[in-house]
Amino acid sequence: MFNFLKKGKEFNRLAKAFNGINVMVQDVYPQIQQNPSRSEFGETLLAIAFLASKGVDDRIEEGNIAIDAKIIVPTIQRGFITIMYAYQQTVGKLHIMAEQLEMSNIVQEVLDKGPAYYKIEKTIPPQLIDNI
Repeated sequence: MFNFLKKGKEFNRLAKAFNGINVMVQDVYPQIQQNPSRSEFGETLLAIAFLASKGVDDRIEEGNIAIDAKIIVPTIQRGFITIMYAYQQTVGKLHIMAEQLEMSNIVQEVLDKGPAYYKIEKTIPPQLIDNI
């Protein structure tokens, strides 16, 4: 029973992470389509990549959550969607924006927890990281 509750808690955290990332992506995506300025949006994309790595990728991996599992993410769509669909709508769009700004390599490095990830992590207060 405790495993079931723990899994439910992880799904809830994952849904909240997707929700927050989607809000950021939806805010920045149209702006980048109109004005693909690396100097204006570069840091924002790296921050979103950090949040995606910490809040989404880590939870999926640590919780051993299947990508075809159903989840509710209100800012993406009403009702249940698959984790894969939520990932495409958030991290997928992040990759599109990174490509437009010619930042694909650095964004992928953050998502893969390369040196750029840890460089960003050092700039974020620990109490904020704990709430991701």
